[in-house]
Amino acid sequence: MIVVLTLAGGVALLLFGVRYLRKGLDRILGPRLGATMQRLGTRRGLGFLTGLGVAVVAPSSTTVSVLSIQAVQDGHMTVRQMLAVMLGANIGLTVMVQLVALDLVAVAPALILFGFLLFQYAKRTWRGVGQLVLGLGFIFLAMGVIRNAVPADLAGSEEWAGMLSLLQGSPTLLVLMAAVMAMLVQSSTATIGLVIGFASTGAAGLSLGLPVVLGANVGLACTAAVIGWRQIESRRLALANLSLKVAIVLPALVMMPQFSNLVATLPGTVEGHIAAAHTGFNILLAIVGLPLVGVVSTLAARYVPDPPEPEQAPFGPRHLVSGPMDSVALALGQSQREILRVSDIARSMLTDVWRAMKQGDDQVAGTMGKRDDRIDLLDAEIKRYLTRISMEEADASQADEQMRQLRFINELETIGDIIDKNISELVLKKIRLQADFSEEGEADLDAFHGRVADTMRLAEAVFTTRDRSLARQILANKAALDAEEKAMRDRHFQRLKARLPQSHETSAIHLDLLTHLKRINSCASRIANGLVNPHGE
Repeated sequence: MIVVLTLAGGVALLLFGVRYLRKGLDRILGPRLGATMQRLGTRRGLGFLTGLGVAVVAPSSTTVSVLSIQAVQDGHMTVRQMLAVMLGANIGLTVMVQLVALDLVAVAPALILFGFLLFQYAKRTWRGVGQLVLGLGFIFLAMGVIRNAVPADLAGSEEWAGMLSLLQGSPTLLVLMAAVMAMLVQSSTATIGLVIGFASTGAAGLSLGLPVVLGANVGLACTAAVIGWRQIESRRLALANLSLKVAIVLPALVMMPQFSNLVATLPGTVEGHIAAAHTGFNILLAIVGLPLVGVVSTLAARYVPDPPEPEQAPFGPRHLVSGPMDSVALALGQSQREILRVSDIARSMLTDVWRAMKQGDDQVAGTMGKRDDRIDLLDAEIKRYLTRISMEEADASQADEQMRQLRFINELETIGDIIDKNISELVLKKIRLQADFSEEGEADLDAFHGRVADTMRLAEAVFTTRDRSLARQILANKAALDAEEKAMRDRHFQRLKARLPQSHETSAIHLDLLTHLKRINSCASRIANGLVNPHGE
């Protein structure tokens, strides 16, 4: 019983180390990893190298899978492009297994001490470095615990020999067991690390380790399929990736004796042989799969066709993922994409309600309420999602980002209300009265509306890029627009004094439109003010 508990504790520590390593990488790199993949991964060869580099820097299968799925779901990359990236990432992920295969338990205490000091007393990026170092220390310590938990005489015991003989006689069963374990723990490193721990004591050899390597790779592909199953393009990516892996696993199973003999000829220990088999499998996968990414992607599209469009598809969040949030940085990236979707709805409302006024289209003006309801629905879901993120472990910069997103979605919700409850009502009133603005008054309103629409576009760009120069431009434009709004009111009053009939008929509508457009401009400008004056009111 003590042996089982110690072994279970070692496995738990290994999983915790992998998870802590991933969180440290999120603190250091955050969404920049995804942006790098999207920027460099558009060509097959460059995409392969990008995936390789990203996975070496961030050796987390879950992180790479989520980034890949998100890039495809958002339309930033095609299935063909991302498949090449994943083939490179598969190789990069094996670096951590190579480290696990080394007997580095002696350096684990020093890594844990150094990582703790950085994590406890440093700030921002260096705190992430400390978390990363702590994760490595936990992983190496876990391997020592697993090695020590396996009894020295286990390899010679009759019970273990019988179980080992049964498992070795059914490599297919071993592959399936390893695949299931890799899916449950969401880590191929932890799955292969466990068998490496047994191999280091002599309790397991290549006949056990090689099927586990094959199964862990299949399990990693299945994990990506589970993560991306809800969306068609990401489902195709997962199917293409899984198909390529299975195409290598099946011949390896058939030729398991020859595969084992080939790996056994390599220099080094059994642990090193298992790690080398893992790397070799993914190198072979890249050699075979890279020239076939186009064919495999086409086949995946054929077997996962676009579903028929329902007559009334239910409206709701597209990017918010339910369930536990394993990565604060990735979760914030998902909420940002959903907020940009809300911004797009709000901008389209401002454009369409003005077009409805120009064309006298009361039907278009009447759709503002439905669109505002959609903004309200997404607003509630995003705020609920961001509240869940706040319950996770987040550093100061991530907490600031949560507040920044909450402020922006609140401003967008206000803009939707202004358009629905104020501007659209004014437009419908103008249409009912069949009144027209004066030529000069209409020109003033069109110019003012155009500048407000420009501010909304700039605010969205500032929200996405955090560009301070753009933010300062918005604030400068706001001051100029406020002054222009006063000048437009004065010109309107001059037309009233001149007794222009059109100005009298539409005076209240004209002035109210200026008021509400100015309110929208103020809402859009507040995101810029928060970036330039983060501690101001």
